[in-house]
Amino acid sequence: MKYLIVRLAATVAAAFASVASAQDAGVRAKDVPTKVEYYYRVKWGSLRDFIALYEKNHAPLLEEMKKAGFVVETAIEYPFTHLAGGPRWDMRVTITYRDAAAAVNDPAWEKAWVEAKARLYKDQKKFEAQEAERFSLLEDHWDVLISDFPG
Repeated sequence: MKYLIVRLAATVAAAFASVASAQDAGVRAKDVPTKVEYYYRVKWGSLRDFIALYEKNHAPLLEEMKKAGFVVETAIEYPFTHLAGGPRWDMRVTITYRDAAAAVNDPAWEKAWVEAKARLYKDQKKFEAQEAERFSLLEDHWDVLISDFPG
């Protein structure tokens, strides 16, 4: 858990650096889409179960956030070739947020997320249990904030 918090803090710091850079360039931060890649390394033999739970519980919430204007685009990709060891990932979800605030700290996001979750999943105990199961299928998960190379 502590590792996850450290990674999230690093993502937040990078997002704010991206916002500051955009502001330095004379671009309003709210107009700069922010892209984050979420990598999932799934325990061997569990990928189908992980994908099923992701599609059942998480993808619909992201679609709601897209309808609410926080998310511009989502894409899911799987590696074509086999990766081994530490660099191995089994699923990459790329989310383009409308701006850095939507990606990391917009209170309106949290409110919309909670409302969408309550609306889509009436049985919250079941939802939370399935999300816990989904995360129990992971060996590792990491996030990478993406920026366009300047120049």
